[in-house]
Amino acid sequence: MRFRSLATLVAASFALLAAPYTPPPIFTNTTIFLPPSDWKSHATQCARVTLLNQACETDNVLLTTFTINPNDTYLPVYKSVDGGLTWAELSRIHGGFLMQPFLYELPMQVGNYLRGTILATANVIKFKGNFSSTGNFSSSGNFSSTTNIDIYASKDKGENWDFVSRAATGGAPNSTNGADPIWEPFISTYDGQVVVYYSDSRDPLHAQKLSHQTSGNLLTWGPVVNDVVNANYSLRPGMTVVAQMGNGKYILTYELGPEALPGSRYPVHYRIADSLLEFENATDFLLKSQDGTVPNSAPYVVWTPAGGSNGTVVVSDGKYSELFLNTEYGDPGAWSKVSTGLGSSYSRSLQVMPNNSVVLMVDGGLYRGANTSVTAGEFVIPGPQSVANATSTCK
Repeated sequence: MRFRSLATLVAASFALLAAPYTPPPIFTNTTIFLPPSDWKSHATQCARVTLLNQACETDNVLLTTFTINPNDTYLPVYKSVDGGLTWAELSRIHGGFLMQPFLYELPMQVGNYLRGTILATANVIKFKGNFSSTGNFSSSGNFSSTTNIDIYASKDKGENWDFVSRAATGGAPNSTNGADPIWEPFISTYDGQVVVYYSDSRDPLHAQKLSHQTSGNLLTWGPVVNDVVNANYSLRPGMTVVAQMGNGKYILTYELGPEALPGSRYPVHYRIADSLLEFENATDFLLKSQDGTVPNSAPYVVWTPAGGSNGTVVVSDGKYSELFLNTEYGDPGAWSKVSTGLGSSYSRSLQVMPNNSVVLMVDGGLYRGANTSVTAGEFVIPGPQSVANATSTCK
């Protein structure tokens, strides 16, 4: 009897392991964070989200962080265990005035940081006086002399955070040409290294360019490498996001402004390369949908195997509520604008969910909005669903 009971239990356990992932119901709008009524500023911005699936996790935990104004010198980290439907504060990252954050789970060991370590980065500014809720950085009078891309790490899935290193330092936050700050970090990994991308105004030959640096231990960082530079000094590429597509190539999206295109002062451009480290000489494309729409500012890109034999490249921007989809690995003539049923937002973050057919969008609020909140909603990729299951990358 004991043998039969044990066998039955083992069989049931394997059945559970083999059961397909069943996603929670699709939702279109859930509130993650609303600034308290007694706060002087009710502005939120730049939400970022990541699914913890790089170290054999199967519980589909999501983490998000975002800028709050004034943020009392911390970034809030919220956690969801039900696919993004409900959220609760998990921890806080301290280190000065932290803005433009990003979260990333290591898919491999780097230095002393094991696979599954959560990295956070932000543009860290020490400020004097009150930060303007309008987000206007044209005057640096209230700020100290540096912007800093700092790296933090959590070894316990986001509950506690430690400062790791400073990847780069720039001048005071000032968006006028001739100033020398750095902005908008993004993290990825490639060939055993962590790569930090950012917008870089320190080069006297360019009002702004896109750069990256790499580290094999998260403690020391290599030289600055160009990703996007423009011969026109006044043009300012910004807001790097990269994703790997199913054909093994990498796509980098960014905004480029100010350009005089109808309805798009900061049109979205992109490049495709064989390496995450070699975008500078890649062909540059303007993202333009088949109906003539050019997305504007603050792009974010992901790729999912759902939607067809080539999967789908998904791009969000800072102007339209729609998403821009491409099922031909970024072919410039194959972009379509697709309704989402969700609102527009500055720099929406995208996360492909475990069954690959759903993309979670986390919205940090409109640019320079005085009364904003952080919300989440889901979008179902049109076309065939993927047979792959991305619940875990465990190998």
